[in-house]
Order: sequence, then C-alpha cells, then structure tokens
Amino acid sequence: MNHNTSRGVLYIAFNEPFIREALISAESVKKRCPDLPITFFSDRLVDSEFVDECRVISVNHIRAKVDYVDQTPYNETIFLDTDTVVNHDITELFGILEKFDFAICHDLARKRESISAKIPEYASIPYAFPEVNPGVMVFKKSQPVMDFFQSWRDLFYHYFSRWPYEQPTFRTALWHSHMRYYILPVEYNIRSKGNRDKQDKFKHEFGNDHLKPRIYHMHADPKINQGQYNIKSLDEALLFCKKNFMEY
Repeated sequence: MNHNTSRGVLYIAFNEPFIREALISAESVKKRCPDLPITFFSDRLVDSEFVDECRVISVNHIRAKVDYVDQTPYNETIFLDTDTVVNHDITELFGILEKFDFAICHDLARKRESISAKIPEYASIPYAFPEVNPGVMVFKKSQPVMDFFQSWRDLFYHYFSRWPYEQPTFRTALWHSHMRYYILPVEYNIRSKGNRDKQDKFKHEFGNDHLKPRIYHMHADPKINQGQYNIKSLDEALLFCKKNFMEY
C-alpha cells in the first residue's frame, strides 16, 4: 500500500509485548479515526485489522524511532508510541501543519542536572526550554523536519554511551533547529500519576528546583470582579495560590 501523498499514523513497535500494546493503541485510533491509515515498522510482519501496512526493520537498540521515524511513508504523519490510547478524533492535529512543520508536547522533564553533567550542549540550554516528549508527534515530511531528525540522530549516537535514551538529545536538536514548530496542549499527551511522582522521587537526578512553580496566575480573591479585593499581603496571596493551583 502506498501512502506517499497522504496522511497517516506511524508506530515503531518491536518485541511481542510492545507489539500487543501497539495494537491496542492502533485499535483506539481506528475507533476514533476509521479512515486514517496506520503503518507499523516492526521486527516482524504484523497482520491485524488495525494495521494497513507493516514494514520489517532491523532493531539495534530500544530507541529505534531515532533511526526510522524519518522513513514514514506519509507526507503528513502522526507518530505514536505504543503506550498511547486515543480517546478523540486526532485528525485535527493535521490542521497544525497548515502553518507549522512539526508539533509536539512538553515533557515533565525540564532540564535534568544528571544529564547536564553528561551532555554539554544540553547543559547550555536554559531551564525554560524544557524537554519534549517524542512519543506523540505530528510532522510534515519537509526538508527542515528531515534535517532536524538527522541532527537528532547524530547527537543521539554521539552521546549514546553516556545516555542511550532519546529525550535529552531531542531537546538539544530542537533548540538548534530552524524548522517551524508548535507546542501542543497537554490533552494530546496525558501522562500517568506515576510519571509525575517520579519527578519528585528522583530529585537527586532532576535537581531540587525541577518543576518548582515559577509564576502563579490566578486572582487570590475570587471576588475581585465584583469590586472586592481583601488580600492584605503577599504571604496571603501566595498561600492562596499554593492551595489552589492546578496540579502538573
């Protein structure tokens, strides 16, 4: 099947448990977007009613997406990790590509002290430019995007012996990229409570200031729009914010 001039969803899934997980995800896509084609890149042929095309790849490490994501058969691709479950029509993501080449969500990892000690280029990037999560991406098969993926691949292998996972080098490549990209809202990559708890459990790796609130944005007196403001001090306003902020 040839999707070279179309849109579709790409999974890179290998090893039996992850293939089974990916099939659940693909089923969720077909339930919400029945006309959206799905391609698997896998270490074996996957025959399923939820997979329109499967290509066999050679897997050399657990982050094979860095090697193959740019080989998508689609002009416009939604890439999904195997551990995703789609609960809405996601074809709306393609609308972003009318203006941007690439879109992705922020990750809870912002700037890790442990990684900064291993990757100098990562360390030089400000905290306010956090990691992003390449488990959910939408992108055009354009030259700027292909150049970005190549830059990411080069950095990944350069630092592979120091850190064999993708997000820190992805952050570094994105910082230096010239492609037009957009940060998607959180509802496109809703993470688990366990993932959030990990940030606190591993403060020794992330750093004590990791995810520390920088700016609160709320009225400390909800009656301000009725002409009242009875907050008497900064401490009182800050206490209200700390009690009422939305968890992240």
